[in-house]
Order: sequence, then structure tokens, then C-alpha cells
Amino acid sequence: AVGNFFVYIVRFAVLDWGPTMLKEHLHMDISHAGWTVAAFEIAGIAGMLAAGWATDRFFGGRAPRTCVICMLMAAVCLVGLYSLNEHTPLIVAVAILMAAGFFIYGPQALIGIELGNQATKEASARANGIAGILGYIGSGLSGLLVGYVADAFGWTRVFETIIVIAVIGMFILISMWSAPRDGYERASKIDYSDIKE
Repeated sequence: AVGNFFVYIVRFAVLDWGPTMLKEHLHMDISHAGWTVAAFEIAGIAGMLAAGWATDRFFGGRAPRTCVICMLMAAVCLVGLYSLNEHTPLIVAVAILMAAGFFIYGPQALIGIELGNQATKEASARANGIAGILGYIGSGLSGLLVGYVADAFGWTRVFETIIVIAVIGMFILISMWSAPRDGYERASKIDYSDIKE
């Protein structure tokens, strides 16, 4: 759930501020900047599907492992975005932004599924509710954070801040690396008859 907080900061920092960032940092025409952020969203849909497939195919259903790799790759893409300048061809900027969207949307989709697996039916809704609250706090803070850092220190510092936040999110998700595939087997061994409602 805490990892979700950082995932949402990164996602909404790029989604909400992407056009302004590309216009002011790369001096891109605002109409082009808007389309590049739309490409970010489209790539995100593909990223969600790919993350789900990779989780089952390579990690035996252990979603945190996919989330860690996705956050690492999102940070790498943000470093790529950070290195762009006004002479960068539009197609390169779009490709890097699409790659960032591809990787950042994977954890967004998988965190809720993993919470349901770990919390089991007894607390699945509560766990997802907490993750949702933290995610939306993260999305709200991203707007304030990016706006403040851009005004006070410039877009270079914005990129550095978002990269650091992506790496922090990755390390938080690493804490779940060894979590069992799901919590249902463990939950089936608990005697709930003594627990009062």
C-alpha cells in the first residue's frame, strides 16, 4: 500500500505535468506535448497487460517481483527523459515517454491484486481501500510537489525528484520480494472460530 503511494506520485507527475514539462523543458510545441502524454497512457494499457502476463509466466504469480522490475525500468526511462533537450527528435521523446508509461502502469495494476492475495478475503477490501487512499494522496501530492519544485528550482530538479521517488517506491516493493505467492494457504490454517466479530 505504501508502494502504491510512490507509484501514483510518479504516474500523475508525468500525466498531469507532462505537457507543461515538455513544453518548458524541451521547448516542444504544446500540441505535440499533449499527444506525447496520450501516448504515455496508451503504452500504460499495454504495460498492464504485459505485467500481468510476466507475473504469471516468469514469477509464478509473485506480483511484487514484477512491480520491482517495472519501477526500476520506469526510473531508467525517467533518466532518459531527463537527458533530453530541445534538439531531441520528437519520436525519441515520445518513445521514452511511452516506455515510462509502459512500466509505471504495471505496478499500478498489480499492487491491488497482490493486496488481495496477501490480505485474503478477510481483509482484501480493507487492504485495497488503504492502498487506494495512499495512492490518491500520492496523486494529490504529486501536483503540489512538481509545481513547487518546478517554480523554486526548475525542471531539472523535477526530473531528479521524480527519479528519486521511483527508486524509493522500488525499494519499498523489494520488501515484498519473498512474499509467498498468495496468503490463502496460510489463511486456511488459521482457526477463525475463536475470533469474535
